[in-house]
Amino acid sequence: MDEFRGVGGKLHFICINGNGVHEIQQILPDRYKNSIIEYFKQFPESVRARVKTVTVDLNSYYQDIAKLMFPNAKIVIDRFHIIAKMTRAFNQSRVQTMKKYNKQSAEYRTLKFSWRLYLKYAKNLDEKQLFYDRHLRKQLTQLERVEEGLAVSPELKASYESMQNIMKSLKDHDKDGIVNYLYNTQNSSRQMKEIFRTFKKNLEVILNASETGYSNGPVEGMNRMIKQIQRTAFGFRNYHHMISRIKLRQMKTKPDKKAELKVA
Repeated sequence: MDEFRGVGGKLHFICINGNGVHEIQQILPDRYKNSIIEYFKQFPESVRARVKTVTVDLNSYYQDIAKLMFPNAKIVIDRFHIIAKMTRAFNQSRVQTMKKYNKQSAEYRTLKFSWRLYLKYAKNLDEKQLFYDRHLRKQLTQLERVEEGLAVSPELKASYESMQNIMKSLKDHDKDGIVNYLYNTQNSSRQMKEIFRTFKKNLEVILNASETGYSNGPVEGMNRMIKQIQRTAFGFRNYHHMISRIKLRQMKTKPDKKAELKVA
C-alpha cells in the first residue's frame, strides 16, 4: 500500500499484489480512509482473512486500514523506509554539527564533503584502497575518512553507531539486536532520538520487517513509473485518462499478461 500525487496534485491510493508478479491491483481517485475501506470490502471477509502479509511504510494511516481489513495479516514496515528515516536524521545531525564550525576549518570540511560515505553500510567501506581527498588535502581510505568525521563530535559518533547497528540487525534478521540498540541511544543526537522514539512506538511492525524479505520496493517502482508517465504527458487533468495510460504501460511491461487494473 502506498500513495502518489496525480491529477491536479491530488493524492491517489495505490496497491499492488504480492504474488511475485507485482502488478498494480488498484488505483483509487483519492486516498481517503472510507474510499480505501469500501474498495477492500468488495472482497469477502473470508478472502481477506487469508491474506498473510501487508507491506506499508511508517504511515500509521495505512497500518490502521490494514489491521481493520486484513485481521490475520502480519503488517510489515518496508526496511527501505526504516533506513531512509535514520539516514535522513543522521544527515540533519551532521549538518547541525558542521554549522558549529567556521567554513574554513578542517572540522567543517570533514563533515561537509564525502557525506555519502557516512550513509553506506560500515562493512562496505573500503579500508585498504587509498584515495586523495582534495578537501582534506591528503590520502586516506573510505573508512579513515568516515572516522575523521565522526571524531569531530562524540554525539555524532554515537548517532552513527546506533544507525549502523540497527541497519546491521535488520539485515541479519536480529530482532533482539534491534530492541537492544533502540533502547540504548542515550548519547545520540536529538534528531536520531526522535526517529528511535517513532520506531519504538511501531516496534511490532519494525520487528516484522526483520523477519521477512518483503518490501515496498515494487510499489515505489510503480510510483516512479507513474511519475515518468505524468512527466511525459505534462500532467493529467482527467483521472480516467491517467488510468488508461498506466494500463497501457503495464500491458507493455507484461506483454504475456492482460492488465487487470480497474477504474474506480
